[in-house]
Amino acid sequence: MAVEKLNIVPVNLESDSDSTSPSTSRGPLKPVCVIQATNFKISFYPGVKPHIIQTVIKELNSSDS
Repeated sequence: MAVEKLNIVPVNLESDSDSTSPSTSRGPLKPVCVIQATNFKISFYPGVKPHIIQTVIKELNSSDS
């Protein structure tokens, strides 16, 4: 059985609404978690679900070994 190497692809999620939410009117959001390596930097912002961060970390660990 062949093992396929997984690639992590950067994704930028944007809101569909044109209205300005109160949180964006206060200035730029600061990341709650940043993962940085020599070739990439991943930032997580307020509102991200903890299981998303855990999944990314698991994928990074599995692709590292």
